[in-house]
Amino acid sequence: MTIHRFLPPAFLAFCLPLLAQAIPPVKPPTEKMFSTFEAKRRETARAFYRKSLDIQGMPVLAGEAVADEALHRTYDIVTHVLAGRPDIIQAMAAFGTRLVIIGKDQVYTDLPDYRDTPDPAFWNERVRGTGGDDVTSFGEENLLNLANDRYDDMSVGLHEFAHTIDATLARMDPSWQKNLEALYRRAVAQGLFHNTYAGSSATEYWAELVTMYFDCERGNNWNHGPVTTREGLKRYQPEAYAFVHRVFHLSPAQDWRLRPLRSQPSVIAPPPALGAASVYTKLTYAREFPVLGTAKVSDRALLKANDTIRKLFAYRHDLLKVLIHQGARLVVLGRGESLSDLPELKADKAAHGFDEVRFLDYAPELKLMVVPEENVLSLPGEPFAGECMTLSVLAKAVYTAAGGRLVDAAFERKGAERQQYELRVQRMDVRFDAQVRAAFAHAAQLGLWRGTPGAQDRFAYWTAGVSAYFDAAGDGFAPLKADRPITTREALKAHDPELYRLVDKTMAYGEHVDWRFQPCPRNQE
Repeated sequence: MTIHRFLPPAFLAFCLPLLAQAIPPVKPPTEKMFSTFEAKRRETARAFYRKSLDIQGMPVLAGEAVADEALHRTYDIVTHVLAGRPDIIQAMAAFGTRLVIIGKDQVYTDLPDYRDTPDPAFWNERVRGTGGDDVTSFGEENLLNLANDRYDDMSVGLHEFAHTIDATLARMDPSWQKNLEALYRRAVAQGLFHNTYAGSSATEYWAELVTMYFDCERGNNWNHGPVTTREGLKRYQPEAYAFVHRVFHLSPAQDWRLRPLRSQPSVIAPPPALGAASVYTKLTYAREFPVLGTAKVSDRALLKANDTIRKLFAYRHDLLKVLIHQGARLVVLGRGESLSDLPELKADKAAHGFDEVRFLDYAPELKLMVVPEENVLSLPGEPFAGECMTLSVLAKAVYTAAGGRLVDAAFERKGAERQQYELRVQRMDVRFDAQVRAAFAHAAQLGLWRGTPGAQDRFAYWTAGVSAYFDAAGDGFAPLKADRPITTREALKAHDPELYRLVDKTMAYGEHVDWRFQPCPRNQE
């Protein structure tokens, strides 16, 4: 006779969460934990890993700099996901699987497990963890949902651990790989997960299904589609949902979904490593791109600019990376602040002709662009008639930063060796500039943008096209050869099809979930 038969359901419901909180303490690693390393790595591992936590015989290891909370979070994820499959954890422990945490200020190849990885620069950019049967890794910043997490809208930890589950089930069940592969092939045959990471292989398909099932998948970017939740998966591919549901075998009392510990993106104090002037007391990361403001700027404005940047480059992260690698940053200028108040421009205040306008297009020598808070928040009386200046300055910035690059023959040969965000897009370089020049010359010959800023030069022409494509041009200006301003995607396509095609191809929104700029409601501040 078992005790739980005498316990009322209400008492069990009360006790289960308490039991889940009984996380083992973080301790120095035992010698047994290091026995899972290859002999050639063992001494390096002993020197590097100073923290450990035991998950039913499976070790979690981390360096001294990693917060204990990250090890606790790992325990929380593993034990909740496999609450209905203790046999999988037992098999992992018996095999010698270990979980290791990459510190928030460390890179992948800092870990002893990966120090001999070929092409470390590529892999340190590519991953914040990898999954396997012997060792699985994930980043501290992702486990703890920190502001500097470049995967801040998904759980890399669970994705990589799903690979470990895959490898373990392949050892436990001879039919596992055959069944998974068949399910994946049926999804591909049905046109599901087209041009996404889930569609790239059966192993990635499984890992992405798991993050969807536990509500921690990212959506609508360069290698992800719109399915991000358990409910979304059940509607999109019911067969896959049922497959995952059977594998994890969670009872209603065990059911669990991953919830972030901290909401991201967020506004934080700039870290010293960013090198921002002390006047900038606020920072938000838009996919690693820094958006700065002084204490006078509202968090709401910084987060709205952040969201616009994420949406603009949702399918062209490679373009945003160009600006990131150049050290570029966007500053939101507070109400009551002037350009000359900014430390980068104070010395120019006394210069003849300095203009205190409320924005600054990208200045490569300063690595700076500026937009005003009142425009970001769409406040009454903002000076740009509704045009989204965040989108405008970023559109011009990427052309300025990338349009003059020479063709990189080595990049063209890389093929599968490209980063995920470099797949299925053409690198922006002088070929793009030639296309814009040709389109601008043709438009000028026809007088398509005469009477508007888009006729000024090819950069203004490109920017006008991007603004219209995303419905971000505000009131706009009516070209002399049009009966109204070109302020929407549909109007752009009808008025200047060549520019429309160029923007559509470059920003890569085709075959993806769409986005149009939406100004902040004017009754909110």
